Amino acid sequence: MAGALDGIVVLEVANFIAGPLAGSLLADLGAEVIKVENPTGGDPFRAWDLGGDQPTFWAYNRGKKSVALNLQAPEGAEAFRKLATAADVVLENLRPGAMDRLGLGYEQLRLLNPRLVYCAITGFGPTGPYAQRPAYDGVGQAMGGMMSLLTEADAPRPIGPAFADNLSGMFGAYGILGALVARARTGQGQLVGTSLVGAIVAFNVNAATTALAGEPEEGPTGRPRASQTYAWTAGDGLPFVVHLSSPPKFWQGLTRAAGRPELQEDPRFRTRGDRRKHYEELRAELAAVFATQPRAYWLERLEAEEVPHSPMYNYREVFQDPHIQHMGLEIAIPRPGRPTVRTVRSPVTYSDTQTTLPLPPPELGEHTDAILARVGYDAAAIAALHEAGIAK
Repeated sequence: MAGALDGIVVLEVANFIAGPLAGSLLADLGAEVIKVENPTGGDPFRAWDLGGDQPTFWAYNRGKKSVALNLQAPEGAEAFRKLATAADVVLENLRPGAMDRLGLGYEQLRLLNPRLVYCAITGFGPTGPYAQRPAYDGVGQAMGGMMSLLTEADAPRPIGPAFADNLSGMFGAYGILGALVARARTGQGQLVGTSLVGAIVAFNVNAATTALAGEPEEGPTGRPRASQTYAWTAGDGLPFVVHLSSPPKFWQGLTRAAGRPELQEDPRFRTRGDRRKHYEELRAELAAVFATQPRAYWLERLEAEEVPHSPMYNYREVFQDPHIQHMGLEIAIPRPGRPTVRTVRSPVTYSDTQTTLPLPPPELGEHTDAILARVGYDAAAIAALHEAGIAK
């Protein structure tokens, strides 16, 4: 079945995470995403430090086609211009000005294709005192304030996934979709931009707005205290999570599930405000209780009381859960002569334009010849590019 973005052609000039994730999200919606890579090695995630064919590359690049072109060579840049003339979107995450210096920036390409939507994902935005600084995920998290929500300032330790990279990729795809809708109305493309820092600040809109209102800084426990989210380890060493939020019935159900209904009248815990104030005390009080029985026992009791809860899984455990299996979140993409890629489908579903299984992650330059032929290159011209090392 044709996806929601069927017929949309995206040229991706992007490495690592932010740009490639944005491209993969568009591919999930049915766009044809053509990843333009350097013939020498391609996206660093293809090999990284571990040799070729890496799961990290698969994660961000399944669903795409690969064209290998040296954009620093005049002939390679000219081939890209021809591709851009026939494309709907250019997506890049190079440092500001890099594409302009190649003659492939937005102002240069829009002259060839006024309908082009051009998205640039940067570290700090295109202008300003930090615009030319190198930036990776940790920098975006730190400057955008997120790291202060994950680790204590007096003993800082970066933890967790690549939030800034992934969020800027999501915001990039979101911006592209908005620009495509606007183009349908106006007939004109436009420049779309987002950044690692901006995505982090926007994602943590509650923490940012609270701080701007003059409230105390949240720190790593601010959100769990406010939302009344707890994690405990059961007697068999397996962790689980309870999220009480604000309805009193969930707090009451927790005390009954734990066999401690008298805690409802404990002055330390009687109201939600009391439980916020005495968060650590409540956590410790019930930790001793939950250590007496295995996790399955407590999950059954929490289920009976309709308390919001979940086992705390690692990613090997996630896909063994029967409900995750029912949701069909794991997909398997076969590859000729290569191991099957087991990965995750898009969590977005459509009643009428649901896409089929994504393409496998492409081999470097796998589609170069076919894509160049679409924009007028004959076999001799393509062979000349290969012979000169400009294409692969």
